[in-house]
Amino acid sequence: MKNVKTKFSTTVIFFLLALNVFSQELTILHTNDMHSKLTGYGPESEYSPLITGNDKTLGGFSRLAALFANSKTKNKDATLILDAGDFLMGSLFHAAEEETGFQLNLMKNIGYDVITIGNHEFDFGPNALANIINKANEKGGFPDIVCSNIIFDAKSDADNKLEKLYSDNEIKEFTIIEKNGLKIAIFGLVGINAADVAPASKPVSFENPIETALKTVEQIKTKHKPDLIICLSHSGIDHKKTDGKYTGEDIELAKKVNGIDIIISGHTHSVTQKPIKVNNTYIVQTGSYIKNLGEIKLNIKDGKITEFNFQLIPVDDKILGNQLVYGKIQEQKELINNIFLKETGLTYETKVAQINFDLKENYSDLKSSNLGPFVADASKYYLKKVGIIADFSMVASGTIREDLVKGENGIITVPDVFRVMSLGKGYDNVPGYPLAMIYLTGREVKKLMEILVMSRAKGGDGYLYTSGLKIYTNPAKMMLRKVQKVEIDGKEIDISKKNKKLYSIAANTYLLSFFGEIKKMSHGLVSVIPKDKDGNPITEMRNQLIDINPNKKGVQEAKEWIALIEFMESFKNKDNGFPIIPEKYKQGDESLIEE
Repeated sequence: MKNVKTKFSTTVIFFLLALNVFSQELTILHTNDMHSKLTGYGPESEYSPLITGNDKTLGGFSRLAALFANSKTKNKDATLILDAGDFLMGSLFHAAEEETGFQLNLMKNIGYDVITIGNHEFDFGPNALANIINKANEKGGFPDIVCSNIIFDAKSDADNKLEKLYSDNEIKEFTIIEKNGLKIAIFGLVGINAADVAPASKPVSFENPIETALKTVEQIKTKHKPDLIICLSHSGIDHKKTDGKYTGEDIELAKKVNGIDIIISGHTHSVTQKPIKVNNTYIVQTGSYIKNLGEIKLNIKDGKITEFNFQLIPVDDKILGNQLVYGKIQEQKELINNIFLKETGLTYETKVAQINFDLKENYSDLKSSNLGPFVADASKYYLKKVGIIADFSMVASGTIREDLVKGENGIITVPDVFRVMSLGKGYDNVPGYPLAMIYLTGREVKKLMEILVMSRAKGGDGYLYTSGLKIYTNPAKMMLRKVQKVEIDGKEIDISKKNKKLYSIAANTYLLSFFGEIKKMSHGLVSVIPKDKDGNPITEMRNQLIDINPNKKGVQEAKEWIALIEFMESFKNKDNGFPIIPEKYKQGDESLIEE
Protein backbone atom coordinates (compact mmCIF):
# COMPACT_ATOMS: atom_id res chain seq x y z
CA MET A 1 0.00 0.00 0.00
CA LYS A 2 2.87 2.33 0.82
CA ASN A 3 4.38 1.80 -2.64
CA VAL A 4 1.00 2.57 -4.25
CA LYS A 5 0.74 5.84 -2.31
CA THR A 6 4.30 6.76 -3.20
CA LYS A 7 3.67 6.06 -6.88
CA PHE A 8 0.42 8.05 -6.73
CA SER A 9 2.14 11.04 -5.05
CA THR A 10 4.95 10.93 -7.59
CA THR A 11 2.45 10.89 -10.43
CA VAL A 12 0.63 13.93 -8.99
CA ILE A 13 3.91 15.83 -8.59
CA PHE A 14 4.92 15.09 -12.18
CA PHE A 15 1.46 16.13 -13.34
CA LEU A 16 1.69 19.43 -11.48
CA LEU A 17 5.20 20.01 -12.81
CA ALA A 18 3.92 19.38 -16.32
CA LEU A 19 1.19 21.97 -15.79
CA ASN A 20 3.82 24.45 -14.60
CA VAL A 21 5.99 23.83 -17.66
CA PHE A 22 3.27 23.94 -20.26
CA SER A 23 0.91 26.51 -18.75
CA GLN A 24 2.64 29.79 -18.07
CA GLU A 25 1.27 33.21 -17.27
CA LEU A 26 2.50 36.50 -18.69
CA THR A 27 1.49 40.10 -18.11
CA ILE A 28 2.14 42.54 -20.97
CA LEU A 29 1.96 46.26 -20.26
CA HIS A 30 1.99 48.45 -23.36
CA THR A 31 1.80 52.03 -24.59
CA ASN A 32 1.86 53.78 -27.95
CA ASP A 33 2.11 57.35 -29.24
CA MET A 34 3.32 58.84 -25.96
CA HIS A 35 4.83 61.84 -27.78
CA SER A 36 7.12 62.86 -24.91
CA LYS A 37 4.18 63.57 -22.59
CA LEU A 38 6.35 63.09 -19.52
CA THR A 39 4.16 65.32 -17.38
CA GLY A 40 0.73 64.12 -18.36
CA TYR A 41 -2.12 65.37 -20.49
CA GLY A 42 -4.14 68.38 -19.40
CA PRO A 43 -3.35 71.81 -18.00
CA GLU A 44 0.27 71.64 -16.87
CA SER A 45 -0.36 73.84 -13.84
CA GLU A 46 -2.84 71.27 -12.45
CA TYR A 47 -0.69 68.16 -12.86
CA SER A 48 0.35 66.86 -9.40
CA PRO A 49 1.37 63.20 -9.56
CA LEU A 50 2.66 63.04 -5.99
CA ILE A 51 -0.80 63.83 -4.62
CA THR A 52 -3.88 61.73 -5.36
CA GLY A 53 -7.48 62.85 -5.74
CA ASN A 54 -6.89 66.52 -6.52
CA ASP A 55 -6.74 66.87 -10.33
CA LYS A 56 -8.23 65.53 -13.56
CA THR A 57 -5.04 65.33 -15.62
CA LEU A 58 -4.07 62.05 -17.24
CA GLY A 59 -0.77 60.31 -17.86
CA GLY A 60 2.79 61.25 -17.06
CA PHE A 61 5.89 59.12 -16.49
CA SER A 62 5.75 59.42 -12.70
CA ARG A 63 2.38 57.64 -12.59
CA LEU A 64 3.43 55.24 -15.34
CA ALA A 65 6.55 54.23 -13.40
CA ALA A 66 4.38 53.52 -10.35
CA LEU A 67 2.10 51.25 -12.38
CA PHE A 68 5.08 49.39 -13.84
CA ALA A 69 6.63 48.87 -10.41
CA ASN A 70 3.34 47.64 -8.98
CA SER A 71 2.95 45.03 -11.76
CA LYS A 72 6.53 43.82 -11.38
CA THR A 73 6.04 43.46 -7.63
CA LYS A 74 2.99 41.26 -8.20
CA ASN A 75 4.24 39.31 -11.19
CA LYS A 76 8.02 39.32 -10.63
CA ASP A 77 9.71 38.13 -13.83
CA ALA A 78 6.39 37.58 -15.67
CA THR A 79 5.87 41.23 -16.71
CA LEU A 80 6.80 42.43 -20.20
CA ILE A 81 6.66 46.17 -20.99
CA LEU A 82 6.41 47.37 -24.62
CA ASP A 83 5.84 50.50 -26.71
CA ALA A 84 4.59 50.69 -30.31
CA GLY A 85 6.35 53.87 -31.44
CA ASP A 86 6.08 57.67 -31.52
CA PHE A 87 7.39 57.73 -27.97
CA LEU A 88 9.19 60.99 -28.84
CA MET A 89 8.08 64.38 -30.21
CA GLY A 90 5.20 66.28 -28.67
CA SER A 91 6.37 68.36 -25.72
CA LEU A 92 9.20 70.67 -24.70
CA PHE A 93 11.05 67.62 -23.39
CA HIS A 94 11.76 66.34 -26.90
CA ALA A 95 13.72 69.52 -27.68
CA ALA A 96 16.50 68.33 -25.37
CA GLU A 97 16.64 64.70 -26.48
CA GLU A 98 19.43 65.03 -29.03
CA GLU A 99 21.66 66.68 -26.43
CA THR A 100 20.68 64.50 -23.45
CA GLY A 101 18.91 61.24 -24.46
CA PHE A 102 16.91 61.82 -21.28
CA GLN A 103 13.55 60.26 -22.15
CA LEU A 104 14.91 57.17 -23.88
CA ASN A 105 17.14 56.44 -20.89
CA LEU A 106 14.26 57.14 -18.49
CA MET A 107 12.13 54.61 -20.39
CA LYS A 108 14.75 51.96 -19.68
CA ASN A 109 14.96 52.94 -16.03
CA ILE A 110 11.21 52.73 -15.42
CA GLY A 111 11.06 49.27 -16.95
CA TYR A 112 10.46 49.23 -20.71
CA ASP A 113 11.80 46.02 -22.25
CA VAL A 114 11.28 46.53 -25.99
CA ILE A 115 10.09 49.46 -28.13
CA THR A 116 9.77 50.20 -31.82
CA ILE A 117 10.24 53.32 -33.93
CA GLY A 118 7.39 55.47 -35.25
CA ASN A 119 7.33 58.15 -37.92
CA HIS A 120 7.84 60.97 -35.42
CA GLU A 121 11.10 59.52 -34.16
CA PHE A 122 12.42 60.74 -37.53
CA ASP A 123 11.20 64.34 -37.16
CA PHE A 124 14.75 65.63 -36.79
CA GLY A 125 16.19 63.25 -39.38
CA PRO A 126 17.75 59.75 -39.13
CA ASN A 127 21.13 60.89 -37.85
CA ALA A 128 19.47 63.02 -35.16
CA LEU A 129 17.60 59.90 -34.04
CA ALA A 130 20.96 58.12 -33.89
CA ASN A 131 22.34 60.97 -31.75
CA ILE A 132 19.41 60.58 -29.33
CA ILE A 133 20.03 56.84 -29.01
CA ASN A 134 23.77 57.30 -28.55
CA LYS A 135 23.21 59.94 -25.84
CA ALA A 136 20.82 57.62 -24.03
CA ASN A 137 23.48 54.92 -24.22
CA GLU A 138 25.99 57.27 -22.60
CA LYS A 139 23.53 57.92 -19.77
CA GLY A 140 23.15 54.22 -19.02
CA GLY A 141 21.25 52.64 -21.87
CA PHE A 142 17.85 52.36 -23.51
CA PRO A 143 15.24 49.62 -24.02
CA ASP A 144 15.74 47.14 -26.85
CA ILE A 145 14.71 48.84 -30.10
CA VAL A 146 13.29 46.73 -32.93
CA CYS A 147 12.40 47.76 -36.48
CA SER A 148 12.27 45.15 -39.23
CA ASN A 149 11.41 47.05 -42.41
CA ILE A 150 13.85 49.96 -42.42
CA ILE A 151 15.96 50.43 -45.57
CA PHE A 152 19.14 52.50 -45.63
CA ASP A 153 20.51 54.41 -48.61
CA ALA A 154 23.94 53.16 -49.65
CA LYS A 155 24.58 56.33 -51.67
CA SER A 156 23.91 58.82 -48.87
CA ASP A 157 25.70 59.54 -45.61
CA ALA A 158 22.65 61.26 -44.09
CA ASP A 159 21.60 58.00 -42.47
CA ASN A 160 25.03 56.52 -41.72
CA LYS A 161 24.87 57.03 -37.94
CA LEU A 162 21.56 55.21 -37.71
CA GLU A 163 22.76 52.47 -40.05
CA LYS A 164 25.77 51.93 -37.80
CA LEU A 165 23.46 51.31 -34.85
CA TYR A 166 21.89 48.52 -36.88
CA SER A 167 25.21 47.05 -37.92
CA ASP A 168 26.33 47.17 -34.26
CA ASN A 169 23.07 45.42 -33.26
CA GLU A 170 22.07 48.35 -31.05
CA ILE A 171 18.84 48.39 -33.07
CA LYS A 172 17.55 44.99 -34.14
CA GLU A 173 15.18 43.56 -36.72
CA PHE A 174 13.72 41.47 -33.91
CA THR A 175 14.70 40.34 -30.43
CA ILE A 176 14.18 37.16 -28.43
CA ILE A 177 13.63 37.51 -24.70
CA GLU A 178 12.56 35.16 -21.92
CA LYS A 179 9.92 35.88 -19.32
CA ASN A 180 8.65 33.31 -16.85
CA GLY A 181 10.16 30.47 -18.88
CA LEU A 182 8.56 31.69 -22.12
CA LYS A 183 10.60 32.41 -25.23
CA ILE A 184 9.08 35.55 -26.78
CA ALA A 185 9.99 36.98 -30.19
CA ILE A 186 9.29 40.68 -30.77
CA PHE A 187 9.69 42.57 -34.05
CA GLY A 188 8.74 46.07 -35.18
CA LEU A 189 7.20 47.69 -38.26
CA VAL A 190 6.70 51.21 -39.61
CA GLY A 191 3.44 51.27 -41.56
CA ILE A 192 2.77 52.60 -45.05
CA ASN A 193 0.94 55.73 -43.93
CA ALA A 194 3.44 56.35 -41.14
CA ALA A 195 6.25 56.25 -43.72
CA ASP A 196 4.31 58.59 -46.04
CA VAL A 197 4.00 61.25 -43.34
CA ALA A 198 7.67 61.10 -42.32
CA PRO A 199 9.39 63.33 -44.92
CA ALA A 200 12.33 63.97 -42.58
CA SER A 201 13.15 60.26 -42.53
CA LYS A 202 14.83 60.52 -45.95
CA PRO A 203 17.10 58.99 -47.19
CA VAL A 204 15.75 56.17 -45.00
CA SER A 205 12.84 54.32 -46.57
CA PHE A 206 10.67 51.39 -45.50
CA GLU A 207 9.83 48.06 -47.07
CA ASN A 208 6.17 47.07 -47.36
CA PRO A 209 5.29 45.97 -43.81
CA ILE A 210 3.31 42.89 -44.84
CA GLU A 211 6.14 41.61 -47.06
CA THR A 212 8.61 42.23 -44.23
CA ALA A 213 6.37 40.54 -41.67
CA LEU A 214 5.98 37.42 -43.82
CA LYS A 215 9.76 37.01 -44.06
CA THR A 216 10.45 37.96 -40.43
CA VAL A 217 7.85 35.62 -38.92
CA GLU A 218 9.13 32.73 -41.04
CA GLN A 219 12.71 33.45 -39.98
CA ILE A 220 11.74 33.67 -36.31
CA LYS A 221 9.72 30.44 -36.37
CA THR A 222 12.37 28.48 -38.26
CA LYS A 223 15.43 29.58 -36.28
CA HIS A 224 14.08 30.29 -32.81
CA LYS A 225 10.79 28.37 -32.36
CA PRO A 226 9.36 30.86 -29.81
CA ASP A 227 6.32 30.37 -27.61
CA LEU A 228 4.94 33.76 -28.60
CA ILE A 229 5.43 36.21 -31.48
CA ILE A 230 4.57 39.87 -30.88
CA CYS A 231 4.62 42.62 -33.50
CA LEU A 232 5.05 46.23 -32.39
CA SER A 233 3.35 47.82 -35.39
CA HIS A 234 3.37 51.55 -35.95
CA SER A 235 0.73 51.14 -38.65
CA GLY A 236 -2.62 51.48 -36.96
CA ILE A 237 -6.31 50.68 -36.96
CA ASP A 238 -9.40 52.79 -37.58
CA HIS A 239 -12.86 52.41 -36.10
CA LYS A 240 -15.77 52.75 -38.54
CA LYS A 241 -18.69 54.45 -36.82
CA THR A 242 -21.14 53.24 -39.45
CA ASP A 243 -20.92 49.55 -38.59
CA GLY A 244 -18.60 49.52 -35.57
CA LYS A 245 -15.97 47.48 -37.38
CA TYR A 246 -12.24 48.10 -37.38
CA THR A 247 -10.22 48.65 -40.54
CA GLY A 248 -6.66 49.70 -41.20
CA GLU A 249 -3.17 48.43 -41.88
CA ASP A 250 -2.90 46.28 -38.78
CA ILE A 251 -6.16 44.50 -39.63
CA GLU A 252 -4.71 43.66 -43.04
CA LEU A 253 -1.43 42.60 -41.43
CA ALA A 254 -3.25 40.10 -39.24
CA LYS A 255 -5.26 38.79 -42.20
CA LYS A 256 -2.26 38.24 -44.45
CA VAL A 257 0.48 37.13 -42.05
CA ASN A 258 -0.01 33.91 -40.12
CA GLY A 259 1.95 33.32 -36.97
CA ILE A 260 1.72 36.71 -35.24
CA ASP A 261 0.10 36.10 -31.87
CA ILE A 262 -0.30 39.73 -30.79
CA ILE A 263 -0.09 43.06 -32.60
CA ILE A 264 0.55 45.99 -30.27
CA SER A 265 -0.67 48.76 -32.56
CA GLY A 266 0.21 52.44 -32.81
CA HIS A 267 0.13 55.51 -35.08
CA THR A 268 -3.62 56.11 -35.39
CA HIS A 269 -4.22 57.09 -31.73
CA SER A 270 -7.12 54.63 -31.63
CA VAL A 271 -8.51 53.06 -28.47
CA THR A 272 -9.52 49.39 -28.33
CA GLN A 273 -11.81 48.87 -25.37
CA LYS A 274 -11.70 45.16 -26.20
CA PRO A 275 -9.09 43.22 -28.13
CA ILE A 276 -9.71 42.71 -31.84
CA LYS A 277 -9.19 39.16 -33.01
CA VAL A 278 -8.38 38.51 -36.67
CA ASN A 279 -7.81 34.84 -37.43
CA ASN A 280 -5.52 33.84 -34.53
CA THR A 281 -4.03 37.30 -33.97
CA TYR A 282 -5.04 39.68 -31.18
CA ILE A 283 -4.77 43.43 -31.88
CA VAL A 284 -4.79 46.15 -29.19
CA GLN A 285 -4.06 49.88 -28.99
CA THR A 286 -4.25 52.32 -26.07
CA GLY A 287 -4.99 55.65 -27.80
CA SER A 288 -2.27 58.22 -27.14
CA TYR A 289 -0.45 60.47 -24.65
CA ILE A 290 -0.42 57.79 -21.90
CA LYS A 291 -4.04 58.48 -21.02
CA ASN A 292 -4.34 54.71 -20.73
CA LEU A 293 -1.97 51.86 -20.06
CA GLY A 294 -2.78 48.62 -21.84
CA GLU A 295 -2.63 45.46 -19.76
CA ILE A 296 -2.77 41.96 -21.25
CA LYS A 297 -2.83 38.90 -19.02
CA LEU A 298 -2.03 35.72 -20.93
CA ASN A 299 -2.02 32.04 -20.20
CA ILE A 300 0.05 30.00 -22.65
CA LYS A 301 -0.09 26.22 -22.85
CA ASP A 302 1.74 24.06 -25.37
CA GLY A 303 2.76 27.15 -27.33
CA LYS A 304 -0.81 28.44 -27.66
CA ILE A 305 -2.70 31.28 -25.96
CA THR A 306 -5.43 29.66 -23.88
CA GLU A 307 -6.52 32.82 -22.06
CA PHE A 308 -6.29 36.44 -23.24
CA ASN A 309 -7.56 39.10 -20.84
CA PHE A 310 -7.17 42.75 -21.82
CA GLN A 311 -8.00 46.00 -20.06
CA LEU A 312 -7.18 49.68 -20.30
CA ILE A 313 -5.92 51.17 -17.05
CA PRO A 314 -6.60 54.94 -16.79
CA VAL A 315 -3.36 56.71 -15.87
CA ASP A 316 -5.12 59.21 -13.63
CA ASP A 317 -4.59 60.84 -10.26
CA LYS A 318 -5.82 57.81 -8.36
CA ILE A 319 -2.26 56.62 -8.91
CA LEU A 320 0.41 57.94 -6.58
CA GLY A 321 3.38 58.75 -8.79
CA ASN A 322 6.99 57.70 -8.37
CA GLN A 323 8.84 60.46 -6.51
CA LEU A 324 12.28 59.67 -7.95
CA VAL A 325 11.01 59.82 -11.54
CA TYR A 326 9.14 63.04 -10.76
CA GLY A 327 12.35 64.60 -9.41
CA LYS A 328 14.34 63.68 -12.52
CA ILE A 329 11.68 65.28 -14.73
CA GLN A 330 11.75 68.45 -12.62
CA GLU A 331 15.52 68.66 -13.17
CA GLN A 332 15.01 68.29 -16.91
CA LYS A 333 12.58 71.22 -16.84
CA GLU A 334 15.35 73.43 -15.51
CA LEU A 335 17.64 72.34 -18.32
CA ILE A 336 14.91 73.24 -20.83
CA ASN A 337 14.56 76.65 -19.22
CA ASN A 338 18.28 77.34 -19.45
CA ILE A 339 18.95 75.98 -22.92
CA PHE A 340 15.80 76.33 -25.00
CA LEU A 341 13.48 78.92 -23.44
CA LYS A 342 15.97 81.51 -22.23
CA GLU A 343 16.17 83.39 -25.52
CA THR A 344 12.36 83.54 -25.81
CA GLY A 345 12.02 85.38 -22.49
CA LEU A 346 9.73 82.59 -21.26
CA THR A 347 10.06 79.85 -18.67
CA TYR A 348 8.39 76.46 -18.35
CA GLU A 349 6.15 77.83 -15.58
CA THR A 350 5.11 81.09 -17.33
CA LYS A 351 1.34 81.61 -17.24
CA VAL A 352 0.18 82.72 -20.67
CA ALA A 353 -3.60 83.16 -20.59
CA GLN A 354 -6.88 82.04 -19.15
CA ILE A 355 -9.45 80.02 -21.05
CA ASN A 356 -13.09 79.55 -20.06
CA PHE A 357 -13.88 76.90 -22.69
CA ASP A 358 -11.94 74.19 -24.49
CA LEU A 359 -10.13 74.87 -27.74
CA LYS A 360 -10.26 71.44 -29.35
CA GLU A 361 -9.47 69.50 -32.50
CA ASN A 362 -12.39 67.13 -32.96
CA TYR A 363 -11.35 64.58 -35.60
CA SER A 364 -14.90 63.23 -35.89
CA ASP A 365 -16.12 66.71 -36.91
CA LEU A 366 -13.17 68.86 -37.98
CA LYS A 367 -15.37 71.64 -39.35
CA SER A 368 -16.80 72.26 -35.88
CA SER A 369 -13.33 72.30 -34.31
CA ASN A 370 -12.34 75.69 -32.96
CA LEU A 371 -8.62 75.15 -32.38
CA GLY A 372 -7.62 75.07 -36.07
CA PRO A 373 -9.05 78.51 -36.89
CA PHE A 374 -7.48 79.87 -33.70
CA VAL A 375 -4.00 78.66 -34.71
CA ALA A 376 -4.39 80.05 -38.25
CA ASP A 377 -5.51 83.43 -36.88
CA ALA A 378 -2.57 83.45 -34.46
CA SER A 379 0.01 83.01 -37.21
CA LYS A 380 -1.47 85.79 -39.35
CA TYR A 381 -1.71 88.12 -36.34
CA TYR A 382 1.84 87.44 -35.18
CA LEU A 383 3.36 88.15 -38.59
CA LYS A 384 1.37 91.37 -38.93
CA LYS A 385 2.54 92.45 -35.47
CA VAL A 386 6.19 92.23 -36.58
CA GLY A 387 5.45 94.02 -39.87
CA ILE A 388 5.05 91.06 -42.22
CA ILE A 389 1.82 90.86 -44.19
CA ALA A 390 0.54 87.48 -45.38
CA ASP A 391 -2.54 87.50 -47.59
CA PHE A 392 -3.65 84.40 -45.75
CA SER A 393 -2.25 81.72 -43.45
CA MET A 394 -2.84 77.98 -43.41
CA VAL A 395 -2.50 75.15 -40.91
CA ALA A 396 -3.11 71.41 -41.32
CA SER A 397 -5.10 69.54 -38.68
CA GLY A 398 -2.37 66.89 -38.53
CA THR A 399 0.19 69.38 -37.21
CA ILE A 400 -2.11 70.36 -34.34
CA ARG A 401 -1.01 67.92 -31.68
CA GLU A 402 -2.97 68.69 -28.52
CA ASP A 403 -6.04 70.57 -27.36
CA LEU A 404 -6.05 73.57 -25.05
CA VAL A 405 -8.40 72.42 -22.31
CA LYS A 406 -9.92 74.49 -19.56
CA GLY A 407 -9.32 72.03 -16.77
CA GLU A 408 -10.28 73.22 -13.31
CA ASN A 409 -8.84 76.75 -13.30
CA GLY A 410 -8.42 77.60 -17.00
CA ILE A 411 -4.77 78.63 -16.64
CA ILE A 412 -2.69 78.04 -19.77
CA THR A 413 1.09 77.83 -19.37
CA VAL A 414 4.00 77.71 -21.85
CA PRO A 415 4.17 73.89 -22.10
CA ASP A 416 0.41 73.75 -22.76
CA VAL A 417 0.81 76.11 -25.71
CA PHE A 418 3.91 74.40 -27.07
CA ARG A 419 2.17 71.04 -27.14
CA VAL A 420 -0.42 72.42 -29.58
CA MET A 421 2.19 73.05 -32.31
CA SER A 422 5.08 70.99 -31.01
CA LEU A 423 6.39 69.22 -34.10
CA GLY A 424 9.68 69.73 -35.89
CA LYS A 425 12.50 72.19 -35.69
CA GLY A 426 14.13 74.81 -37.86
CA TYR A 427 17.71 76.01 -37.98
CA ASP A 428 17.88 77.91 -34.68
CA ASN A 429 17.81 76.80 -31.05
CA VAL A 430 14.06 77.33 -30.55
CA PRO A 431 12.02 74.15 -31.06
CA GLY A 432 9.14 73.90 -33.53
CA TYR A 433 8.67 74.11 -37.29
CA PRO A 434 9.37 77.64 -38.58
CA LEU A 435 6.87 79.65 -40.59
CA ALA A 436 7.71 80.37 -44.21
CA MET A 437 6.12 82.38 -47.03
CA ILE A 438 5.36 81.27 -50.56
CA TYR A 439 3.52 82.99 -53.40
CA LEU A 440 0.89 81.79 -55.87
CA THR A 441 -1.07 83.38 -58.69
CA GLY A 442 -4.83 83.91 -58.37
CA ARG A 443 -5.48 80.88 -60.55
CA GLU A 444 -3.17 78.75 -58.42
CA VAL A 445 -4.91 79.98 -55.26
CA LYS A 446 -8.16 78.71 -56.80
CA LYS A 447 -6.54 75.32 -57.53
CA LEU A 448 -5.19 75.15 -54.00
CA MET A 449 -8.67 75.88 -52.67
CA GLU A 450 -10.03 72.97 -54.72
CA ILE A 451 -7.51 70.76 -52.94
CA LEU A 452 -8.57 72.36 -49.65
CA VAL A 453 -12.22 71.51 -50.37
CA MET A 454 -11.23 67.91 -51.15
CA SER A 455 -9.14 67.67 -47.98
CA ARG A 456 -12.01 68.90 -45.87
CA ALA A 457 -14.40 66.39 -47.40
CA LYS A 458 -11.92 63.61 -46.69
CA GLY A 459 -11.09 64.77 -43.16
CA GLY A 460 -8.12 63.45 -41.22
CA ASP A 461 -4.66 64.96 -40.90
CA GLY A 462 -4.91 66.81 -44.23
CA TYR A 463 -7.86 68.99 -43.25
CA LEU A 464 -6.68 72.57 -43.85
CA TYR A 465 -7.67 75.64 -41.83
CA THR A 466 -7.09 79.20 -43.05
CA SER A 467 -7.10 82.77 -41.79
CA GLY A 468 -7.87 85.81 -43.96
CA LEU A 469 -9.65 83.70 -46.55
CA LYS A 470 -13.21 82.82 -47.51
CA ILE A 471 -14.05 80.20 -50.11
CA TYR A 472 -17.43 80.06 -51.86
CA THR A 473 -18.30 76.70 -53.40
CA ASN A 474 -21.03 74.98 -55.36
CA PRO A 475 -21.25 71.41 -54.00
CA ALA A 476 -23.23 70.31 -57.08
CA LYS A 477 -20.27 70.94 -59.38
CA MET A 478 -17.77 68.24 -60.35
CA MET A 479 -14.58 67.61 -58.40
CA LEU A 480 -11.97 70.39 -58.89
CA ARG A 481 -14.70 72.72 -60.20
CA LYS A 482 -16.48 73.42 -56.94
CA VAL A 483 -14.73 76.69 -55.98
CA GLN A 484 -16.65 79.63 -57.46
CA LYS A 485 -15.20 82.59 -55.61
CA VAL A 486 -12.29 83.37 -53.29
CA GLU A 487 -12.07 86.37 -50.95
CA ILE A 488 -8.93 87.60 -49.20
CA ASP A 489 -9.62 89.91 -46.26
CA GLY A 490 -13.18 90.40 -47.51
CA LYS A 491 -12.27 91.30 -51.11
CA GLU A 492 -12.90 88.99 -54.04
CA ILE A 493 -9.80 88.13 -56.05
CA ASP A 494 -9.53 87.39 -59.76
CA ILE A 495 -9.07 83.60 -60.06
CA SER A 496 -8.76 83.59 -63.84
CA LYS A 497 -5.58 82.77 -65.77
CA LYS A 498 -5.13 86.39 -66.81
CA ASN A 499 -4.46 87.53 -63.22
CA LYS A 500 -0.68 87.38 -62.76
CA LYS A 501 -0.65 89.01 -59.32
CA LEU A 502 1.10 86.96 -56.63
CA TYR A 503 -0.60 86.27 -53.31
CA SER A 504 1.41 85.46 -50.18
CA ILE A 505 0.69 82.38 -48.07
CA ALA A 506 2.17 81.76 -44.62
CA ALA A 507 2.39 78.25 -43.18
CA ASN A 508 4.90 76.05 -41.45
CA THR A 509 7.61 74.44 -43.54
CA TYR A 510 6.18 70.94 -43.03
CA LEU A 511 2.87 71.85 -44.69
CA LEU A 512 4.50 73.92 -47.42
CA SER A 513 6.83 71.04 -48.30
CA PHE A 514 3.79 69.17 -49.61
CA PHE A 515 2.72 71.96 -52.00
CA GLY A 516 5.23 70.84 -54.59
CA GLU A 517 3.68 67.35 -54.41
CA ILE A 518 0.14 68.49 -55.20
CA LYS A 519 0.40 67.35 -58.84
CA LYS A 520 1.43 63.88 -57.72
CA MET A 521 -1.17 63.80 -54.95
CA SER A 522 -3.95 64.79 -57.41
CA HIS A 523 -2.77 62.21 -59.98
CA GLY A 524 -1.69 64.95 -62.35
CA LEU A 525 -4.98 66.86 -62.29
CA VAL A 526 -3.71 69.88 -60.32
CA SER A 527 -0.39 71.65 -60.61
CA VAL A 528 0.69 74.39 -58.20
CA ILE A 529 4.20 75.86 -58.37
CA PRO A 530 5.30 77.56 -55.12
CA LYS A 531 7.20 80.78 -55.91
CA ASP A 532 9.27 83.41 -54.17
CA LYS A 533 8.16 87.04 -54.04
CA ASP A 534 9.71 87.67 -57.47
CA GLY A 535 7.79 84.83 -59.08
CA ASN A 536 10.70 82.39 -59.32
CA PRO A 537 9.96 78.71 -58.58
CA ILE A 538 11.19 77.73 -55.12
CA THR A 539 14.02 75.23 -55.05
CA GLU A 540 14.89 75.44 -51.36
CA MET A 541 12.21 76.07 -48.71
CA ARG A 542 14.85 77.27 -46.25
CA ASN A 543 15.21 80.42 -48.38
CA GLN A 544 11.55 81.21 -47.71
CA LEU A 545 11.77 81.27 -43.91
CA ILE A 546 10.16 84.33 -42.38
CA ASP A 547 12.63 86.54 -40.52
CA ILE A 548 10.81 88.36 -37.73
CA ASN A 549 13.80 90.60 -37.00
CA PRO A 550 15.86 91.39 -40.14
CA ASN A 551 18.00 93.84 -38.14
CA LYS A 552 19.52 90.98 -36.18
CA LYS A 553 22.20 88.70 -37.61
CA GLY A 554 20.88 85.50 -39.17
CA VAL A 555 17.24 84.50 -39.59
CA GLN A 556 15.10 84.98 -36.50
CA GLU A 557 12.57 82.24 -37.17
CA ALA A 558 8.85 82.66 -36.60
CA LYS A 559 7.35 79.72 -34.70
CA GLU A 560 3.66 78.87 -34.54
CA TRP A 561 3.66 78.20 -30.81
CA ILE A 562 5.25 81.59 -30.16
CA ALA A 563 2.59 83.06 -32.45
CA LEU A 564 -0.06 81.48 -30.22
CA ILE A 565 1.45 83.08 -27.13
CA GLU A 566 1.67 86.51 -28.82
CA PHE A 567 -1.92 86.15 -30.03
CA MET A 568 -3.13 85.30 -26.52
CA GLU A 569 -1.21 88.29 -25.18
CA SER A 570 -3.31 90.53 -27.44
CA PHE A 571 -6.42 89.61 -25.42
CA LYS A 572 -5.23 91.20 -22.21
CA ASN A 573 -8.04 92.43 -20.03
CA LYS A 574 -7.51 96.04 -18.94
CA ASP A 575 -8.95 95.33 -15.52
CA ASN A 576 -6.63 92.54 -14.40
CA GLY A 577 -3.97 92.52 -17.11
CA PHE A 578 -4.39 88.79 -17.76
CA PRO A 579 -5.29 87.60 -21.28
CA ILE A 580 -8.66 85.86 -21.61
CA ILE A 581 -9.52 83.99 -24.84
CA PRO A 582 -12.59 85.62 -26.47
CA GLU A 583 -15.89 83.75 -26.58
CA LYS A 584 -16.02 84.09 -30.38
CA TYR A 585 -13.52 81.24 -30.61
CA LYS A 586 -16.16 78.85 -29.38
CA GLN A 587 -17.17 78.72 -33.06
CA GLY A 588 -15.66 76.29 -35.52
CA ASP A 589 -14.37 76.73 -39.07
CA GLU A 590 -16.40 79.35 -40.97
CA SER A 591 -14.09 79.96 -43.94
CA LEU A 592 -15.93 77.74 -46.41
CA ILE A 593 -19.36 78.80 -47.61
CA GLU A 594 -21.59 76.61 -49.76
CA GLU A 595 -23.89 78.50 -52.14
